[in-house]
Amino acid sequence: MNILVIGGTGYMGKIMVERLLDRGDQVTIFSRGTTRPSWWDRVTHIQGDRNDRSAFVSRLRSLPFDAVVDTQAYQWEDVRAAVATFSGSIGRYLLVSTSSVYLEGHVDFSRNCPYDETVVDWSNLAYDYPPNEDLYAVGKRHCEKWLLENGGSLPSTIIRIPAVMGPEDPTGRMWWWVQRALDGGPLVVPSTHRGAFRTFYSADAAENFIRVLDAPHTIGQTYYIGMPEIMTLERWANLVWDAAGASCSISYIPRQVIDRREGLSGYQPPMTRPQFNIHDLSKAQRDIGIVATPVENWVPTTVNWYRTQYQGPDSSGYQYRQQEIHLANQWEERFARFTDTF
Repeated sequence: MNILVIGGTGYMGKIMVERLLDRGDQVTIFSRGTTRPSWWDRVTHIQGDRNDRSAFVSRLRSLPFDAVVDTQAYQWEDVRAAVATFSGSIGRYLLVSTSSVYLEGHVDFSRNCPYDETVVDWSNLAYDYPPNEDLYAVGKRHCEKWLLENGGSLPSTIIRIPAVMGPEDPTGRMWWWVQRALDGGPLVVPSTHRGAFRTFYSADAAENFIRVLDAPHTIGQTYYIGMPEIMTLERWANLVWDAAGASCSISYIPRQVIDRREGLSGYQPPMTRPQFNIHDLSKAQRDIGIVATPVENWVPTTVNWYRTQYQGPDSSGYQYRQQEIHLANQWEERFARFTDTF
């Protein structure tokens, strides 16, 4: 196929491009050109900034592609520009969205476990940014709404993904866990944040994007894709700590106790929430056939990458790591005394 990737020079997009090239597809990249992966000489590059929407339209309009993969649409105006650019000239538009669209009251997780793609309805969603809501999640809702309501002339598919983990994670979520595992210390978790969840390996996300492109019957559909395994917090933490060569000790501590410690107000390990967050994968499994690496295989691979190759800054909040460790030790000591005397 002749494929345009908007973005694609980092993380799962970079993996996807490499796999497309390896199987013989012709790939064009639209990016600023500041990051140039090892496959750079094998692609056609169109330089531009996605935020300059008028230039985006003028540089890409009427160019014929079999498919366009959009990893960089964060506001509804981005999708409006894509619809204006690609309608009538491409075979497929793939919008990469997020499981975050379900959060902040849009799904009652206590009554929907698991839940499927139909539990959210954007028909009454306003194009505004409510206070105290995640801007990324709100923006992705807007993107989906605009495409569903205004993209009728553009063959398209929406893919929602969970928090994606792997080497080079730009969000720092994986490094948060790995750095604490590598120091071997205990893990502090707010006592109410024990909901099970799904995640996804970055290489698997890339592979499943390609599977969607290869399936014509997925046009006009919205899918959630993720790994089949459901992760409890204990299983996830133990996998990471085991891969780091340490034993994980978890202290579940009330939020009001954590918040009183210096630097720990608002402390929350990535992916932990009070509610279970389990999506039904049956639609994607039926139509696409999700492929996924066993979590026991990719977690050690990822931990080893951070151990041997990562050269970035400390993870979020790591400057207060000693406070975390001290709190965990103090809590366990006092809790043991309490249970002995109760």
